[in-house]
Amino acid sequence: MNSWRACLACYQAQFKLAQPAKRKQGVCHRLTQTLCSTTPGKPLELLLALLLLIASTQASAAKLVMNFFIEPPFVTHGDEDLTGLHIDIFKQLQLQQKNLAIKVQLIPLKRAYLLSAQLPNNCVFGIERTPARETDFVWVSPLYTSRYALYQRPQANQNLNQLKQLTIGSYLGSGVAEYLETAGYSVDLAKTNLNSAKKLQRKRIQAWASDVLSAAYIFQHHSLNINPKGLPFYSTKRAIACNKNTSLEALINLHQGLDQLHQSGKIEAILNRYEQQYQVDLGQ
Repeated sequence: MNSWRACLACYQAQFKLAQPAKRKQGVCHRLTQTLCSTTPGKPLELLLALLLLIASTQASAAKLVMNFFIEPPFVTHGDEDLTGLHIDIFKQLQLQQKNLAIKVQLIPLKRAYLLSAQLPNNCVFGIERTPARETDFVWVSPLYTSRYALYQRPQANQNLNQLKQLTIGSYLGSGVAEYLETAGYSVDLAKTNLNSAKKLQRKRIQAWASDVLSAAYIFQHHSLNINPKGLPFYSTKRAIACNKNTSLEALINLHQGLDQLHQSGKIEAILNRYEQQYQVDLGQ
């Protein structure tokens, strides 16, 4: 591991962007020891300044590729461009970090996940940060907390234990599907969240697992014979997941920009707007 990667490993451990990494010997060894022993009382600005100094000695970073995937109302096709909650947050992030060159790419969720795990300087915007995914990426987090519920047909009223004997629907690439499978549930994966809801409508599954905002969007735009009052069962952070070989300077800039958006209340204002539009409590 070269010097800046040692410092990045420390930075990730300090701010929980990834699992703490073992420190390696190198030019930066004493600096990483100092950074990793940073106490909460020491200023964050000092840590970031030191890391940016290290990053500035590297070759200029390649353009960052930010992979998005269609997931209404987080990302959807507008009349002329992409719209949605994640797009609104991303645009604000771009305004905070105007010097950061980012290429936006729209691809299916599973492909966005794989490309971001495999290719340097690739990130996927707004996926669930789950324990199963933790070590696959460097995380810029949190965007916000996403809440999940299980939805059933009107006459059904199974609890979580009863549903463990049945089949729950989700969609490819969903973090909540990974969580349910790890917990021992039988999960049927559809291509999209809407397709999974339609499987419940057709009685091909016994319950549908969805984040509450996506479910509210689907209920508002589609006529389905499904009880809109879901059974809450899970919550997790939504985050930007970046390849482990992403430019250190880009990661720091993203993290600084996200911190500024939280401190200014801009992300909270965006979430409040979607809560009102879809009449749902996001529990922020």
